[in-house]
Amino acid sequence: MSKLKSFLGYLLAALGIPVILVTFMGASVWMKTFVSITGVTISPWYTGGEVAYTVRHDGYRTEIYTPVFQALIGERDEGFVQVAWTPKGLVPARIDEEIDYNGDGVMDFRVQWDTKTDQATITPYSAYVLGLEGVYALEESHAVRVDLRNTR
Repeated sequence: MSKLKSFLGYLLAALGIPVILVTFMGASVWMKTFVSITGVTISPWYTGGEVAYTVRHDGYRTEIYTPVFQALIGERDEGFVQVAWTPKGLVPARIDEEIDYNGDGVMDFRVQWDTKTDQATITPYSAYVLGLEGVYALEESHAVRVDLRNTR
């Protein structure tokens, strides 16, 4: 009887090895399936949000993202807007551009940025623009985040 128990134990252990291997090797498939079923998304506080509109220039474009004020419940009093210039290799060494982040036809701030030294300044035209949060060299673009006060 003890030999039978040992045999069944070793058999179950041997059969478990492929199950474990398939689980780990297929982890990305399982994760993608889980995300698609549940609708889980990455927070816009990390991604910058979604692109609201694009301004085309000679060889490159400016992407103005939707302002981010998202909180766990409701909205925060302060947030940011991300502005990106892409593709990275075609962006001029010096950017000087006025931005209308909310699409109301009135310029809200001006970005002056030396992309080689990553020195940038923001000139606010609106009381809702608080200042420069950061300058980022992303994989495919140069980007800035500008702190904002929520208008709601």
